[in-house]
Amino acid sequence: MRKKQSREKQAEEQKSHIRKLDRIYRADGRADEKAEESERRRSEDRLRTIVRRNYMTAEETEERRSDDQLRAIARRNNESFEVRNQRQASDRLRTLNSRATESNGQRERRIHCNALGNQNRIRFHELLMLDVIYSS
Repeated sequence: MRKKQSREKQAEEQKSHIRKLDRIYRADGRADEKAEESERRRSEDRLRTIVRRNYMTAEETEERRSDDQLRAIARRNNESFEVRNQRQASDRLRTLNSRATESNGQRERRIHCNALGNQNRIRFHELLMLDVIYSS
């Protein structure tokens, strides 16, 4: 039993080492590539990603989204004050730009959704308050 576990662990370490070497070799080869080659490679990578995601099950998609959210949270937790301010400023600019180009219908839907969200938040707050009152 222990030999089998040891062999599996050793095989996993070898796979990890091979993946690491593969990344190094690919990175080394990319140092010499031109902008066009770089763009072509990125485009092919995007297409491969799209194809892979098209064949994902709903569970795999949900797991990927969850992993993406966790990575984003970890990245934001580790970012410096300046980086956070810069990200928030670019988010605000993106919001302003999208609002500047939205149609009247889109604007009305956004306002309506915000109003519904605010109502739900108020109702949730009221429920929390009622729960606090009843539990004491």
